[in-house]
Amino acid sequence: MAGLLRALALGVMMVAVVAAGRGAFAASAETPLAAHGLRLPATFSGDLPCADCAGIRHQLNLWPDQVFMLRRTWLGKDGVRDDIGRWSIDPERQALILWAGTEMPLQFEILNNQRLRLLDLTGKPIDSQLPYELVSQDALQPIDVSLFLSGMFVYFADAARLTECLTGRSFPVAMEGDYLALERAYLEKRKAPAEPLMATFEGSIAQRPRMEGEGTEATVIVQRFINLWPGETCERNRAQASLTNTYWRIVRIGDEELSGTEGRREPHLLLRAGEPRFAATVGCNQMIGGFEVAGERVKFEAGPMTMMACPPPLDQLEQRFIATLNAVRSWRIIGQVLELQDAAGKPVALLQAVYLR
Repeated sequence: MAGLLRALALGVMMVAVVAAGRGAFAASAETPLAAHGLRLPATFSGDLPCADCAGIRHQLNLWPDQVFMLRRTWLGKDGVRDDIGRWSIDPERQALILWAGTEMPLQFEILNNQRLRLLDLTGKPIDSQLPYELVSQDALQPIDVSLFLSGMFVYFADAARLTECLTGRSFPVAMEGDYLALERAYLEKRKAPAEPLMATFEGSIAQRPRMEGEGTEATVIVQRFINLWPGETCERNRAQASLTNTYWRIVRIGDEELSGTEGRREPHLLLRAGEPRFAATVGCNQMIGGFEVAGERVKFEAGPMTMMACPPPLDQLEQRFIATLNAVRSWRIIGQVLELQDAAGKPVALLQAVYLR
């Protein structure tokens, strides 16, 4: 009973938070709402401790529709990471939980309406006298974020919009950067006008002039188009797939798309955790070998493989895939999509997580 009364005390105006909707960022900022002791929208900021740098500067923007934006800057290292997603509250622990599609969400204890204190990865208090607190700035301070984005894209009547998967918000898409590559792929793959198709790309969310009326609005900019995924939905792509112990269907090697060969195994890659060993094929010989992972770095070491004679074009594709694995030095997962990159950071292969065979 005490836990229930505590939750009710912390949860004042919770209905208003959920009912605030998923409009543009600017629209959400017009009327601050209370939520679990916080007055939103608001920006919380501070420099938190760092093991190997001068500090990690945080800017956390919270909206009452349970959407957040977070920028972290590693001071003295020129490292910046932007995240977006949805937040929730654990009233029993007075904890704010940030869900951004990663395996471990960030958590903060709500000290009062002005202060948040970082919790450890298990959601427990950090026993330290170091400054782990973010302080409210009493007003929202907008930021432009850059990151990998996934969402349902629609182009219709000379207008483009993206419903971003992690936040559920709908944004206009600017016709700049690598936008034309996205539009061309959409027009080629859609089956009906205004059909939503899942898109993944490297991009940003920034303020741009409104198409109608005065002022600016949050707009998606496509910086590097990656791929369209007909038949995919946001529900499956909100969670991030694991690099290991996932069946990765090989979608593209370099600029060449793979569609598979009738009567042969689907091109795929499987990295087994613990061993660590990989198994792969492009539809002919079975390849095995080892791999090493350190953060976002990865290196493959090819081992023995079967020696069947592969008919064209599988023979050339197989050799190209082996060369590609030898060149891979880093990886990046966006939802259910894996991108492998070479030493220069250039994408060399694109793969998709498959769970039902």
